[in-house]
Amino acid sequence: MSPRARLATLLTLRRTEHDLAAAELASASRRQRDREAVTARTRAALERLAPAAADVHQLRAIAAARLAAANMLDELGRDEAASRAALAEASAAYTSASVRLRAVEKLHERAQAEEREAELAREQAVLDEIAQNRKDRAL
Repeated sequence: MSPRARLATLLTLRRTEHDLAAAELASASRRQRDREAVTARTRAALERLAPAAADVHQLRAIAAARLAAANMLDELGRDEAASRAALAEASAAYTSASVRLRAVEKLHERAQAEEREAELAREQAVLDEIAQNRKDRAL
């Protein structure tokens, strides 16, 4: 396999890694927003539980509901923290993939420029030879 083909293959691989990292980052971001929305809705629902009852049994039921909601909020808080960590990890992976992709893109661009320069040098050599032959024939 030629160096140019290996570089093209590596470039394709890095672009795929970059695309996957971008997709994972978007997914982690969406999950984080979803968790924050669930937590906000749960907090709002908990705040709406006002003791409007006068009965002892109803007050106990409200207290139990509040305790259950508080436990749910604790669990949601842990889920949110895990989601934030996953988002940070996905962001770091995306940044790393972007850096690796850019490095290979620069190599690819440099290789293309060198190839173009070599092609121009070959064309110039042919033109010089043609000019020399005309000059020799003219003499």
